Amino acid sequence: MLRVFRDAISDSPHAEVHVHPESRNWFVHVGVGGARYVAALGYYSDPDRRWIQVTASSPTFTPPDTVSGDISVQFATIPADITFEELIAIVKSAIAEHVPLAEAVLQLKAAGFPDLPDPEDFAGKTWTPRQEKAMAKILSMDSVRRIWLGSMEITELVRRQLGREISSAAAAQFGVAPAALGALGSISSAYGGAKRQRGFWFNVNAELIIYGATEPDAEVRIGERVIKLRHDGTFSYRFALPDGEYQLPAVATSADGEEQRAADLRFARQTAYHGEVAAHPQDPKLKPPHPAHVD
Repeated sequence: MLRVFRDAISDSPHAEVHVHPESRNWFVHVGVGGARYVAALGYYSDPDRRWIQVTASSPTFTPPDTVSGDISVQFATIPADITFEELIAIVKSAIAEHVPLAEAVLQLKAAGFPDLPDPEDFAGKTWTPRQEKAMAKILSMDSVRRIWLGSMEITELVRRQLGREISSAAAAQFGVAPAALGALGSISSAYGGAKRQRGFWFNVNAELIIYGATEPDAEVRIGERVIKLRHDGTFSYRFALPDGEYQLPAVATSADGEEQRAADLRFARQTAYHGEVAAHPQDPKLKPPHPAHVD
């Protein structure tokens, strides 16, 4: 029998299905998106029908069943000149610090890559040649690159690693510490050319995300405007946040009207600019956090 529990293993499973002894995978419908589940495999003993657990899974989350309110777009590309060996080294160090990457490796192991290291090997970074070969094989697969190595975590780690290497190389070339590079002006070309033209720039902006949750059948008002809750009672709103002061009073009322909770949210932004600083572009649909802008 396969038992599926909501949040953690308990006496009452969310779902229970009979699986065949020769089965290696099974689909279980749980009906709730964005929720945490744990599965247990076991059987009932005869004749008392006592539950005997054989093994249990790690917790996992079902994908959200609603469209994300975040419509921002980010693109990241791993440089083409990064070798497999360099990428493996970065991944190995990242796995020791980033839980999502460790979970991705566990999912890949379950999907048919048994030579990858186990979680207890991550912190020590003591991978065997066989495990490194397995990782190199995965890094060469386009399908896995799209699913996993498109991660912003990996690309950010690659960018930072390259930045450190470039900084160290420049420091060694000119005999200065990496921290002092920022104090250098333009450097003449090694071939006697003109000084490099500086094109330094800086954009900055801010956005505000309001989110919360209550009973799914409650009524929530933000600035006297009734808002629509998701099926699980959660809600979220994304606003632009220009300079100024803003107030968003939020009130939740129980379905029977007997109880009420309130929160008075206040926000302020004061930006002081020095030099040429531009506003980072934002979604033109975003409005400042006024109650009138709550749909």
